[in-house]
Amino acid sequence: MTRRGGTSGDALRRIFGDGENPLGWALTLYTAWGIRVRVHIFFLLYIAFELLGSLVRDSSGIMFQSIAMFVLFGTVLLHEYGHCIACRAVKGDADDILMWPLGGLASCRPPNTWRANLVTVIGGPAVNVVLALVLGAAIVVITGNVGAVVFNYFNASEGFGLATLDEGIQPLWLIVLWYWFYVNVVLFAFNMLVPMYPMDAGRTLHAVLWARMGHRRATEVTLTVGLVAAGALTVLAIVTNQTLLIALALFGGFYCWQQKQQLRFAAVAEDPYDLAAARMSDRELRTRSEPTRADLKREKREREHRREVDRILAKIKDEGMGALTRGEKKTLARESAEQRGR
Repeated sequence: MTRRGGTSGDALRRIFGDGENPLGWALTLYTAWGIRVRVHIFFLLYIAFELLGSLVRDSSGIMFQSIAMFVLFGTVLLHEYGHCIACRAVKGDADDILMWPLGGLASCRPPNTWRANLVTVIGGPAVNVVLALVLGAAIVVITGNVGAVVFNYFNASEGFGLATLDEGIQPLWLIVLWYWFYVNVVLFAFNMLVPMYPMDAGRTLHAVLWARMGHRRATEVTLTVGLVAAGALTVLAIVTNQTLLIALALFGGFYCWQQKQQLRFAAVAEDPYDLAAARMSDRELRTRSEPTRADLKREKREREHRREVDRILAKIKDEGMGALTRGEKKTLARESAEQRGR
């Protein structure tokens, strides 16, 4: 009995860990190429409820819903592999993929440069672009109808109705092929049109801004944009009655808010006794952490003055005081007075 209890306890710990981090409540599916793939407990429940719901609506609908879940799962997994492969291509580390109800999360650690981060982010959507182009071309060749892949994507039934053979029939394999194409298009558009963490559009925006204004300032701007995007996505989700969109908007908004708090308290870490930094606004923190143009000019003048003083001292050593010009003597006298003042 003790042995079975211990084995059961070990299994539960492998799934739930210490129980404190809900994102860690996952089962390991497999490990390949040094990348562990896990599926979250809530994702398994989501799939089960979707299948049960389709069975209640229509007994034949469970087959199509099962195919839809399989295609969606596989497409998201390939997307996350794209992030991992791109990260490794720029000499970064990637060793874990978590599949959960809101998509996938790849644990990627690229080098700390904007270019490496941008390549890592783009690797995921690039997979969807390639798959969409290949699948779309195959559908056009098979059906002879461009309308099956070029249609109003807000009305999927329009394109689905055109994905038929010459006889007007729709075999199951063609339905799967068309749905796989459609999922790739939707995933690419959704990931790259919502500029909010953890979406790829938010990370792409951060990498682009990082190249132009530095890491900290780019993070501040991206997090602010992400909060606005989360609010807009929440409104859209409520209007369209999309539960998953509401969950994603709330998660993204909370993530951006949490990161803004960490960014603010990072200023306190630089000076633990400056408690006022914890109450500073983003603008005040930016002013505090980044030198102004006047500061940069003053630092440049001080460097030039220091080099001039060093040159004068070297001249005195080589040629003596008598070799100094009137301007050099004034510079040396001013430096001496400043040193006495200090």
